[in-house]
Amino acid sequence: MGRSRSDLPARGPESIRRDLERLGVADGVREELARRLEAMARQLSDEAYDAALAGVALAHALHREGEDALRKSVRDLHQLQHLLGAFSDEMRKLDDALQILTTYVRRMRSRTQPIERAKLLH
Repeated sequence: MGRSRSDLPARGPESIRRDLERLGVADGVREELARRLEAMARQLSDEAYDAALAGVALAHALHREGEDALRKSVRDLHQLQHLLGAFSDEMRKLDDALQILTTYVRRMRSRTQPIERAKLLH
């Protein structure tokens, strides 16, 4: 049933790295994962070792997906900030144009009001 320590395969960091690479774990983290898994891997049966590495590979894939989603969210946020900044600039220009028009209309009213009073016939 159980194996004695001498029956368990010797799994060094290099073989663990190769197994992690086969499972799609990124190069940047394989070294550290292999180092951390080495002591535990020596005590596991083949099935438990395969299951442990599959779990590590799955966790790494999920973590990578989360990082990718975060990068996309940050990129989207920067684009949104840029768009809102451009929109704000355009609103400022419209506000300036409305102030100029308002000033113009006030001047025109002040010039036309005395003329209109003079036209009153009663």
